[in-house]
Amino acid sequence: MSPAKVVPWRAAKSAPVILVSGGQDFFADRAIKAVRAELRSTNEDLEVVELNGADYVGGQLFDVASAGLFGDSKLVVIDGVERCTDALITDGIEYMNQPSEDAVVIFRHNGKSVRGKKLLETLRANDAFLEATCLDVSKEAERVTFVENEFIAKGRKIQKAAAQALVDIFNKDFEELAAAASQLQLDDAGDITPEIVERYFGGRLETTVFKVADAAFDGQIGVALLLLRHALDQGLEPVVLVGAFAKKIGQLAKVFGNPNANAALLGVQDWVFPLIRSASSSWTEAGIARVIHAIAETDFAVKGGEKDSYYALERLIGLVANKGRS
Repeated sequence: MSPAKVVPWRAAKSAPVILVSGGQDFFADRAIKAVRAELRSTNEDLEVVELNGADYVGGQLFDVASAGLFGDSKLVVIDGVERCTDALITDGIEYMNQPSEDAVVIFRHNGKSVRGKKLLETLRANDAFLEATCLDVSKEAERVTFVENEFIAKGRKIQKAAAQALVDIFNKDFEELAAAASQLQLDDAGDITPEIVERYFGGRLETTVFKVADAAFDGQIGVALLLLRHALDQGLEPVVLVGAFAKKIGQLAKVFGNPNANAALLGVQDWVFPLIRSASSSWTEAGIARVIHAIAETDFAVKGGEKDSYYALERLIGLVANKGRS
């Protein structure tokens, strides 16, 4: 017997037993919904049963996966397998030896513990089963790709710069990124451009941490300070603002004096890299070092080291706008 088929979450489809694995809950939810939609497309009376692995009682799986009175098919979703009882491990392994023909069973395991390892190994060893992976996305370039794929899945297009703008606005919140993409698909018939993103989400765009950092690194100290006040008034945490500055100076540091630097090293899209390379030419090694040191001091200040977080951020903006020159 060969191993179970492994696919990314977007390719999740029906199988007698499915493992939805990985730490990104939003992706896992989308994978489970995709399977449910597929099953309902052929059976409007599909019965969906949800169980919690931590509360599982022996025999439940066999009861809920058995055919109903009228032979209707079922979808059984077992969440929290990483916290499951011993009974679920025992029943799950036994069930997979002879799965019901009237049910699809989904095991959801976030991968953050080794609990249920034997159950997962049994599932992964069977080529009749499927594993849909829902791995965390850490690189900005991968989040941009996520946005692009949201449009591709609907037969639509979004320019890379527009996808980047959405990522700048919503950062790591995939639920909001997906909702924004859905709204743009409904409200505009053409390709999505940065101008369209600005039209719909300009209010949020102006208060993002990256707008503050971009203005400072562009030497626009007045604009940066205005955006800083706006961002803080909107409730953005000072420590998040410091993180945006740390990210940008980190990119410059990796590029400065390094002829072998590339987009992959920075984890950015290919079209973004030349912009960073160009920006680094106006900096000095000493200036970059001063800003890195200042960011560490500012991080300490906004976490309680100083009474006035705004003043600490203002100092940092001034230093960055002056390319690290005192």
